[in-house]
Amino acid sequence: MSGHPLTRWPRNLIDWLCSGREDYQAFEQRKRTRGHRSKRTLCLGIWLIAALLMLNCPGVGCVVALILAATFLSFAVMDE
Repeated sequence: MSGHPLTRWPRNLIDWLCSGREDYQAFEQRKRTRGHRSKRTLCLGIWLIAALLMLNCPGVGCVVALILAATFLSFAVMDE
């Protein structure tokens, strides 16, 4: 890992807490696949569109609805 030591401590803490867990190791392997990266890029696009729509419709109800919709779509895309 590269970067400043203060920016690495959250990842190091998670790695330490989850070391030895089979599900975490499977997640780390799955995270490196091309399919996971493409799904993550799709989720980024969903959130970008939602952010642009939020700028266009800044009402509280509209923003909450867009956040919920983007969250639901992201979970639906990333679900295995």
